[in-house]
This record gives sequence, C-alpha cells and structure tokens, in this order.
Amino acid sequence: MIKSLALNQSSTQIPYFDLKRQFRSLEKEIRQEINGVLESGQFVLGSKVQTFEKSFAKYLGVKHAIGVASGTDALILAFRALGIGKGDQVIVPSYTYTASVFGFMHHGAEPVFVDIDPKTFCINPDLIEKAITPKTKAILPVHLYGQAANMTAIMKIARKHKLKVVEDVAQAHGASWKGKKAGTFGDFGCFSFYPTKNLGAYGDGGMVVTNSATLAKKILTLRNLGHISFHADHSELGWTSRLDELQACVLEIKLKHLDDFNRKRYELAQHYRKNLKNTPVIFPEEVSDAGSAYHLMVARIPQGKRETLRDYLSRQGVTTLVHYKTPVHLQPFYRKQSKKSWDLPATLQTTREIVSLPLFPEMTFEEVNQVCDHIQKFYKPH
Repeated sequence: MIKSLALNQSSTQIPYFDLKRQFRSLEKEIRQEINGVLESGQFVLGSKVQTFEKSFAKYLGVKHAIGVASGTDALILAFRALGIGKGDQVIVPSYTYTASVFGFMHHGAEPVFVDIDPKTFCINPDLIEKAITPKTKAILPVHLYGQAANMTAIMKIARKHKLKVVEDVAQAHGASWKGKKAGTFGDFGCFSFYPTKNLGAYGDGGMVVTNSATLAKKILTLRNLGHISFHADHSELGWTSRLDELQACVLEIKLKHLDDFNRKRYELAQHYRKNLKNTPVIFPEEVSDAGSAYHLMVARIPQGKRETLRDYLSRQGVTTLVHYKTPVHLQPFYRKQSKKSWDLPATLQTTREIVSLPLFPEMTFEEVNQVCDHIQKFYKPH
C-alpha cells in the first residue's frame, strides 16, 4: 500500500508549526519593544513584567497573576504554596504531558491516575470520586489540546471532599468552560508560555493565577528566592523562577492578538472537520459548554493505521507529531518509583491512535485543504 501511495509524492512542504510566520506579522512592534527593554537596562522583574501580569489577569478575569520561569515551575510553586507534599495524593490524568505531575512529585506527593473521557481526551469526572482516599489533597485537571475539562463537575467534587484544585492550562490559553476562562476555577491556574503555545514567548515562561491574595503573596515570595522583594529578608526556602522583561514585552504584544489567533485556529479546525467527516478519522467531540482554544488539531486514527498514515503524509511533505505516545504511568521515570498497575483503557487506546495534524494561526486554508486531500487519498481503495 505504501509503495503505491508514494507514487503521488508531493514536493509541497507543510510544516507542523511555523513560528517565523507569526514573527513576521508582528516584527516591527516586537523589535521596537525589545529594543526598549535593552536600552532600559532592566531585565528582571521590571515594569514590563508588572504590566503583563496585570493585562493577563484582566484578560482572564482573575485578581492576581504572577509571572514565573516556565509552566512546570508554575505547577511546582502552586503545589508548594498549597503545602502539598510527602504522603499526599493528587488525582490527575495519566494522559498528559509529563510536566503535569512534576509539579507535585517534586514535593514528594503521589499521583493517583484517573482515565480520560475518550470523546474529549480530558479527565473523566465520573471516575474521580471513586479515586479519592484519605490521603487525597488535590485534583489536577488538565485542559488538554485547548479543550477545557468539565470544571462544573470537578469543582463540585472538590468542594464536597474539601480538596484543592490546580488547573493545568498550559495548552488552553483563552479556552473557556460555560463562558468562564479556563484557569480561573480552582485555587490556582498554571500556564506555560513555551513558544508553540497559543500565547507563546520567545523562550520559556509561565504564569500562576489565583483569586486569593494570600496564595498570590506566597507565589510572589517563592518565585523570588523566598523573599517578596530584593530588599526584604528571606522568609521561605524559595526558587529563582522569574518571568523576564524581554519575554514579558513579547507576551504583552501577543496577548492583544490572542483572541484573533484562537479564532483562526477554530476556523482552520472546522475546515479539517468538514473535509474529513467522511473518513475514518475521529476528532474529539466539541462540547457545548467548552470553548476550545484548539491548541492542537488532534485526531484518532483507528484500525492500527496511525504510523502508516504518518509515513504517507511525510512522503507528501506534511509533518505530523504524536501527543502523546506514552502515558505518564508508563514513563520510565515513574516506573522507577512505582510498579503499581493502573486500569486506564481509554488512555491506552488513545495513545495508540492519536496524531497531531498541522495547525497554527498563520496556516492557510489551502494548506489545510492539501493535508485533507492527502488523507482522503490515503483512505481511497488502491
């Protein structure tokens, strides 16, 4: 089959993601702002960081936003601020990026893995309550691929059992649940500004958001070597985890365009859905209460054909990725610590079938058409 399909190989190259296109569209403004930071001589915790923190908090509708060095650091500091550590348990999906669990495992807490809803790829709220034990201290919902988890059900369970909630919003900038922005439901929302995110910096960066003044002060202290300012005494055993001025000025510019970027992602995603509706490709279900930010254009490829399809698309000049082949509970770092087995059938099936198709705001509809044409040809009898 591959040999016959390869005869139609195309010279057109469609990248999985192209950061250069977005830079070119914003280049003049970004260069001007970066030059201003360089000329100011202020590179750490200056006015640009403060301005962006206020802008991001306003965008989300929360009281406090604290810039940190990465999305992973955002999770680490959030769980430290909540006092979650050795002997505690955190309920989390195994179907996520490994950094999701690092946030509490670095403090000695233990993950309790819950399966996903195969229709949305987010944690299945119907399975959370039975996973709660006397050691459970928190729930970590992951808003995966830009799709918000069911925060109504999750917050109801958390309140009933007096559990903390830390939202992993690394892939869902601008996503919503029942009209409220993802990251604003729990005790903390933790964001990543890795370059390929919906709101991406030109390096690493992250943000912790909260409506609690007490928790915000805790994060402010922990991110800055355990003191609230450079002139104060060190009251905590803290980290060096600060969003820098250069990244903040870039993010401030991009934040103004985030809704437009997400709208374009949505339009491209609908184009994929429409063009591939008569193929075996299975897209995640669009939930009426969830406003997806479409961080990734993921699909399940059934019947064991994922790698065959990926190989064929590669021959046509289309780059694809897999998010994620190995769930957290089967990752080597976790298996070194625990031999416990987990019953997660939806997670395992999804890891075998999932593929990420090209999607970024500057992608053209013609490029989507080309990807879809190749997939349609792949499924035609030969």
